[in-house]
This record gives sequence, structure tokens and C-alpha cells, in this order.
Amino acid sequence: MWTMIPTLAEIGQPLGAAFTDASFRTHCQLLLAWVMCLGDHNVYRVATTANLDRDLPRSQRHCFDRFYNFFCRSAWIPAAVAREFVLLVVTQLARSGRLTLVVDDTLLHKRGQHVWGIGWFRDAVASTRKRTATASGHNWVVLALSVRVPLCPTLSFCIPLRALLHLPGKGRPGCATLARSMLAEVLDWLPGRDITLLGDGAYSAKELLLDLPKAVEFIGRVRSDAALYEVKPRRQPRSKRGPKPSKGPRLPSPKQGAARADRSRSSKSEWQWQDVEVTIYGEKCRLKAFSYEAVWPRVCGLLPVMVVVVRDPEGRMEDAYLFSTKAMPLAAVIEKFAERWGIEVMFRASKQQMHIEDPQHWSTGSVLKVAPWVWLVQGLVMLWYLVEGHKTQEAKEEERLMGPWDSDWSLRHMLRVLRRTTWNATFDSNSASADELLNWFLSLQRAWILAT
Repeated sequence: MWTMIPTLAEIGQPLGAAFTDASFRTHCQLLLAWVMCLGDHNVYRVATTANLDRDLPRSQRHCFDRFYNFFCRSAWIPAAVAREFVLLVVTQLARSGRLTLVVDDTLLHKRGQHVWGIGWFRDAVASTRKRTATASGHNWVVLALSVRVPLCPTLSFCIPLRALLHLPGKGRPGCATLARSMLAEVLDWLPGRDITLLGDGAYSAKELLLDLPKAVEFIGRVRSDAALYEVKPRRQPRSKRGPKPSKGPRLPSPKQGAARADRSRSSKSEWQWQDVEVTIYGEKCRLKAFSYEAVWPRVCGLLPVMVVVVRDPEGRMEDAYLFSTKAMPLAAVIEKFAERWGIEVMFRASKQQMHIEDPQHWSTGSVLKVAPWVWLVQGLVMLWYLVEGHKTQEAKEEERLMGPWDSDWSLRHMLRVLRRTTWNATFDSNSASADELLNWFLSLQRAWILAT
């Protein structure tokens, strides 16, 4: 049995309010086992890692039933656990000020005729601009908190907070509707906090943005051919019958606005490129951009929005069309939207480092709990490293072993530090019996075989 270090136990203790006592003990054991497990992360292998003195064949009834029941039959619900985790993260990292949340969806590949909630969805990794690839699996909508890297304010990463499953079929809530539901939950859990929400083009939808709460501002992508109008309607003659107009004349779309800026030769023109110096993805660069105010009735109703068109003068990327529900400087809109990339890095780490796609569950309870629980473990590891882990001696030892391609703020490095710390806390050669030393040697031998 692995030993939980005191700093990790102290950080994760508030989550016990969402579990029963027995379920919380199982949660703690599974958390350590998931972190210490090498290779495939199915429940049997993870449970074997948690019970080092057990090695029973699959043909016999094993003692791991409680680990399976923790997902498919236990009484805890992901929403209650997410609430405690959100309060924990905000208390530790962002006690005051505006919160930056990022929403996006990801596909976890699954196969099986009897797997609940499975469907065919767009595979963003395999798709290209000319070809849309689909794959079988579970499509999860995830809400994450963007956090600045300590001692390096130009970098940020995302901590997963809440996840909802997007079910296939007509009549089911879409991704934008699920995002609005999670946003409402966070606003209810954190009353009085102002929130900046970042999303891709799929979340620039009326299901999410129509009648947006005053405490929330949204920054995302706008369609290149969006139907935009002037904010102030023109005065209607008294002799003209009918209702008064609620919006002004049609404005050029963002793509048409970029073409107008290219043709503009006057410095007094409204459609004029401006040089903007920004810091995105940890690097400083100079871009060209311009903005104009409009309303987007199809998505935001009559709420005035700030439309921003961005161009890379070196031609390394295509023109980006952004919008914000709150007026702010051009550089602020671009830099804030660039933080959205942190959730893509988080998704890649959850698949490559946390092995979130490995468990093969098929029942309703397991499907709805396994992925949110793995993201919870990922968030706890990141929170522990931010608060305590980076100060440990094990972190300094791992930094000396890092190559030029690695980062001391990557999830891979955080897991290595936590594994080394847990290993040192568990194995004490001065207080071990012969049987314990034999079991440790066998476990170390299996770990070495898997690692090589």
C-alpha cells in the first residue's frame, strides 16, 4: 500500500465532504495507485498497484471489487466533488480578482457495442482543413481554470474543474448548452466573482451567450462571414409605419472589414490596420489588428460586442477573427484569447500522461464518473505541485535530470516529482521486514520491466 505524503493529504482533505468515509478512503488509495501505476491504466492494473501484497489471477474472485464499485455503484456524484474542488482551487490560487475560465470539448476514443453514451464525433486531431475525420468515443465538454505560471507571468496552464458528457442523437443538449450549465454552476458556487470565459468558435453560440450574466464576459472567435450590424439604429420617419428598428444598418463582416483595411489609404479611415505588440505563448511578437463595435443578433442578441481582426504580418498564420462582449485594448483581447491554448495542452496531457482513455467501462454510472474523476486527479496533482510540490527536494532532483525539451511546469514533470516523493515516503529500508523487502523487490522488478 502506497503512503500518502502529508502535503497531498492536507490539500485533498476538503474533498472528503463529497464522499462517504469508505468512498473517500477508496478515492485516496485509487489516487495514489493511478499516479504510481505504469503502463495501461485499466482498473485491474491500477488496483494491483494499490495492493502491492496481492497478486491474484483474473480467473479468481479478487479483492478489487470495491475499486470497480467506486465508479459504478458508489453514491458520490461528480457535481458534488467538482463543487468542493472548485472551492479548494479558488481558495488556494485565486482568492480575489477576476477568474479566467476556458471551455472546450475533447473526444475520448472508446469502442464497444454495449458502451453507454458512445457515439461518432469529429476527431479534431485527425481532421484537417480539407477533411473531417470522425471516430467512436465519448465527447466531453470541460470547463477549466486558467492559472498563470509562478515566476513566469507570460505563461499559463489550465486546471480542469468540471466535465459533462455530450450524448449523441437529436434532442440532446449540445456542447454550448452544456457549457452554459457548467457556467451557471460555477456562478452559483462562487457568488460575487467576475469571470472571463474563453471559448473557440463552437461556443460562439446563442445557447451560451444569449442573456449572458453581467458578471461574465466572453472572448472567442466570430465567423468570418458573420452578419453584424451597427449598434445604434437609424431614426425612423414618423410617416413610416411598423415597429421601430432595434439595430442599425448592416456592417461589413470581419473578412470584408479586413479587405477594406487592405484597400484603405487614408490614416483617418475607420478601417485601418494598427501595429500591436503582444505576448502570446510565452513570446513577444508584433501583429496588425483593428477593431469596431457591432451587434451580432444571431448569437448575442442586441448586446454590443467588440470585433477584432488580427493578422500576422509575417504570414505564419491565417487571419483571426475575434470578439469580446466587453470593450478593452486590442492587445488585451489577443493575449487573453491566447490563454485558451492551455486547455488543448491539458487535454493532451490527460491522454498521454494520465491515460484517461485506458479504462474500459460500459455501464452508465462508470462512464459518467471515470473521466471526471481522472481529471480531478490531474487537477489535484497540479494544485499540489503549485502549492507544495515545487518546493520539495525531489523537485530539485528531477530538475537536474530534465532535458532541454522538458519543462518544470509540465504535467509529466509534476507526476515524476509526486512519484519520487511518494516512493521515498513509502519505502523505508530501516523499518522493513524480510517479507516487505521481498514484496518491494518484486514490485520494483515489475516496474523496471514495464519502464524498459
